[in-house]
Amino acid sequence: MKQQDTGETLCPLARAAAIIADRWTILILRELRMGNDRFDGIQAQTGMSPNLLTQRLKTMEDNDLIERRLYHERPKRYAYCITDNARELDGVMLTLRLWGMRHCGLDPEAESAVTMTHRRTGATIDADWQPEEADLPFSFSQVETRINPSWAAERAARAEAFAVERKNQVSKRAPRKRNAISVRD
Repeated sequence: MKQQDTGETLCPLARAAAIIADRWTILILRELRMGNDRFDGIQAQTGMSPNLLTQRLKTMEDNDLIERRLYHERPKRYAYCITDNARELDGVMLTLRLWGMRHCGLDPEAESAVTMTHRRTGATIDADWQPEEADLPFSFSQVETRINPSWAAERAARAEAFAVERKNQVSKRAPRKRNAISVRD
């Protein structure tokens, strides 16, 4: 079934997958949940090209997963915020995180990229964590998070590399020609 055909199916899983089941959408949601709400910040941490990021953000906005809010008039700059529809995906994102911890070659003895502690129970949300009935549906608002220093350093290095690359791109651009005005005696 082609992606554009999923709107015709009665299967809700196929319809949902057409909207959220790609790497980029999940990573954008991760960044927004971490408070990284600006275009450049999202691009730096995901490695997406500007065109692809623009396209994904537009698709996510069209599907009511995010809203954009103007924070700078000239040039126009937007911050991106998750919607209630996106918050409903918190349990899905947690499940993907826990699955990744168990099955994606991460050292089970190593500290997780993000340590999550459940606010109500004090339990660490690790690969074996199971929510209690009172905690369903799961929401990231139920947890305190702490970024592991190694992952914080990885993210800082990625942001720095992005800033250097951006600066190099700007300096490679040809200087703009200005209209010369000649003054005659």
